[in-house]
Amino acid sequence: MKKLILLMSALLTFHHSPGEGTLNKKERKFAAKYLESSMKQLFKGIEDLTSEQWNYMPTDGGWSIAGACEHLLIAEQSTHMLITKKILTNTALKEAPDNPITDEQVIEFIRDRSPDRRVKTAPPFEPRGSLKSPADFIKQFKAARSQHIDFAKTSTAHMKDFFYDSPAGKISAYQWLLVAAAHAERHFAQMQEVMQEANYPK
Repeated sequence: MKKLILLMSALLTFHHSPGEGTLNKKERKFAAKYLESSMKQLFKGIEDLTSEQWNYMPTDGGWSIAGACEHLLIAEQSTHMLITKKILTNTALKEAPDNPITDEQVIEFIRDRSPDRRVKTAPPFEPRGSLKSPADFIKQFKAARSQHIDFAKTSTAHMKDFFYDSPAGKISAYQWLLVAAAHAERHFAQMQEVMQEANYPK
């Protein structure tokens, strides 16, 4: 994690401007590394959970770890489809915002779990109890995340020329990849809060 922080500090000083087209080497490296590291952090934190820990419901009425993981999986799969099938195929989305948000701002906005940044997710992203275990989640999420990583490494699409609304504002298709990585960090922090509850199974 320390290496990731250093990498972020170095690479986020580079801000792309609308119209630059395809990703450069620094952006590819950063996006791929960030997607990989946030996935590994998440897997390490949940892979050994018991069934009781996996399904424990927090006292505040929020999601269990199983529920949070299912939400992450749905969002991960949906984000890849959003980028590749909706954003990058619509030339009407080439209009850049007047005040572009930086990569660093996108990441910090998504990771921020302060009370005023917590919103109820849309119904399609609500968990429905479909995941049986951490292993079940890890297998499916790894496949979904691999699509993002491969896309960041190899795509020749002009990801910095297309913009679409997000919780952080209108952002580029490239920044949507960063949203996916930061989203995993956001909900892993939520899971850690559940694990710290007094009644959480030991």
